[in-house]
Amino acid sequence: MKRLGIDLGGSKLLACGLDDHDGVGFRVRRPTGRGFGPDAALAAVRALAADACTALGGLDAIGIGVPGLVDHARGVARSSTMLDGWHDVALADHVSTALGIACVIDNDVNTAALHEHARRGAADLLYVAVGTGIGGALVLGGALWRGTGGFAGELGHVSIDRAGLPCACGRRGCVHLYASGSAIDAALHGAPIDAAHPAVIEAANALGIAIGSALNVLDLPLVVLGGGVAELGPAYIEVVAARARRECFREIGAACVIAASLGGYDAGALGAAQLAGHAVDARAQPRSVAMRSS
Repeated sequence: MKRLGIDLGGSKLLACGLDDHDGVGFRVRRPTGRGFGPDAALAAVRALAADACTALGGLDAIGIGVPGLVDHARGVARSSTMLDGWHDVALADHVSTALGIACVIDNDVNTAALHEHARRGAADLLYVAVGTGIGGALVLGGALWRGTGGFAGELGHVSIDRAGLPCACGRRGCVHLYASGSAIDAALHGAPIDAAHPAVIEAANALGIAIGSALNVLDLPLVVLGGGVAELGPAYIEVVAARARRECFREIGAACVIAASLGGYDAGALGAAQLAGHAVDARAQPRSVAMRSS
């Protein structure tokens, strides 16, 4: 089954195409930005799908991870604090209509968590993406837990300081304002990011506070850190983990493994491709098709 997975982020778009043997036969990374709205995204998806179809010899389905609130069941991107102009966009229908193949969408961190679950075989985990912003996703009982409205896992908007900085979501002190890649870049004033820099250590501690609070609620055996900032390596992970364990009950922290993502940068796109495969499996007679040219 040939699938294209797209991770649409606040600073980059990453696409991975999987062939019939689950090999990565296509990979593209392109910049985005806050102004990357639905029209730009649809145009990019069309172009990427055409290229992936050529590289893979066909395409069965597309999966897209979107930063923000996503109604997975209806294929609608409800809103995003990372990208402008995303308000109740029926992205899955738009892509399916334009390309003539199945499309499924989900929150971008959910797709990364799906890939991590598949790689590790872990039945229960919290996935935390530390990139342009901060997102979270839950796998419980071997399945993604999307919550009642599909919006579970918004760890980046857990407040760690109710008198803190104002957030675009309307609250104050949200952890992504202190611990995200964007926050670190602002604190470093353009200097290279180094895990030993005081600003990075402060950001890691801020993230640990939020994770520790989540662990007190969920009592999970595994927390996975992904995204560009987590690629700083073990020194960064250790600071986050130590603070998280100080913020939760000792017994919970002692039983929890806090580790870096196995999927790295590609986790979100690969998870989106897996999600696309699930969508095709749910259909009676999946088949590979040539892309529409218009």
